[in-house]
Amino acid sequence: MATAIHIEIDALFLLILCVITWQIKHSVSQQMSRILFRYVVFGNMAILVLDILWMLVEGRTFPGARAINNFINAIYLGGVVVMGGVWYLYVLESLGYKLTKKLLTLVLMPGFIFVVLNLLSMKTGWIFYISEDNHYMRGPLFFLQTIIALLNLFVSMIHLLIFYFLPQTKIPKENIRKLLSFYIVPFFGSIAALPFAGMPGTWTCAATSVILMYMDQQENAISRDSLTGLNNRKTLDSTFTSYTHQISEVRNLYLYIMDLDNFKGINDTYGHPVGDQALKEASHLITQSLNSQQGLVVRYGGDEFVVLTFFYGDPNAVSYKKQVKKDFEQWNRDHDNPYILSISIGFSRYQEGQDLKDLLKKADEALYLDKKDKG
Repeated sequence: MATAIHIEIDALFLLILCVITWQIKHSVSQQMSRILFRYVVFGNMAILVLDILWMLVEGRTFPGARAINNFINAIYLGGVVVMGGVWYLYVLESLGYKLTKKLLTLVLMPGFIFVVLNLLSMKTGWIFYISEDNHYMRGPLFFLQTIIALLNLFVSMIHLLIFYFLPQTKIPKENIRKLLSFYIVPFFGSIAALPFAGMPGTWTCAATSVILMYMDQQENAISRDSLTGLNNRKTLDSTFTSYTHQISEVRNLYLYIMDLDNFKGINDTYGHPVGDQALKEASHLITQSLNSQQGLVVRYGGDEFVVLTFFYGDPNAVSYKKQVKKDFEQWNRDHDNPYILSISIGFSRYQEGQDLKDLLKKADEALYLDKKDKG
C-alpha cells in the first residue's frame, strides 16, 4: 500500500514538472539563470523517474532485477550530488557571480566524482550494495555521499544568508528570501516522512519548491521589468489604489517621477550595454533610497522611474528628493566610470479623490521644472 502511494505521489509531481518542462522548452531566453533553472527542473524529473523505477524493482525477484536495482541506485545517488551542484550554481548566478569554467568545474566536480564512485559501487559496494534478496543497502562509505550531498545545500544556504545580511548588497532581499524558502519544504518534508517507511520525502518536496519557484517566475514575468528587476508599470494602478486606502491624517501619499539626465548621451557614446548597466545602477540607488520604508519603485519606461511612498508632510518629501540626488552624487564619487549618473525628480502629493493620471501629470510638471532649473 505504501509503495503504491509513493509511486502515485511521485508520478503526480512528475506530471506537473512535465507540464512545466513543456512550457519552458518554448522559452527563447538564454539567460544563465533560466538555463540553470531548466536543469534544476530536468534533474528533479529524472530523480523522480528513478525513484519510481526503484520502487518497482526493490525486493522483486524477476530475472535481471538485481542488476536493474544496482544501476538505478548508482545513477540516483550520483545524480543527487550533481543536482546539489546545479542548485548551488543557480544560487551563485542569482547572487550575481560570473560562472567561469573554473567555478563550474569546482562546483560540479564532486557530483561527477560520486557518479563514478556509485557506478563502481555496483561491483565494490563502497557507497551501496544490493543484497541477495534484491534490497538496497548502504555501504561503508555512504556517509561521504551524504556529507557531500548536504554540503552543497548547506554552503549555498550560507551564501544566501551572508548576502541577505550584507547592508550594501545589490540583490533585492525579497529575491534572497524566495531562494531561502526553497530549503524549507524539502527539509520539513523529509523530517515528516522519516517515520513512514515507503513514503516519499525529499524529492517530492523539492519538486514542490521548484513548482512554487516557477509560479513566482511567471508572476515576475508579468509584473517585473526584465532588465532592472523592478516592478513594471502594470503594477502601478493596483498599488496606487491600495495605497490610497492607507492614507491617514498625518500620513500622506507621494508620487515621484525620476528621470536620468543625458541618458541618451550615455547610450550614444558608450553603447547600449553600458546604458543598460547605468539603468541597473540607477534602479539599485532608487530602490536603496527607500531603505525599509514602505513604497513601490517602478521602471515606467526607458530611463524614467516612478516611486510611490508615504511621508508625514511636504518637508519630508522634499528631504527625500534631495537625499536621492545626494546618493547619485556619492555614487559618482565612489565609482570611476566614464559617465556621470545624475537624476531629475518631480513629485506630487495625492489629494483626496485624485486619480493616478492626474497625480502623474502633476509630478511630471514638477519634473519639467526640475530639469529646467538645471539649464
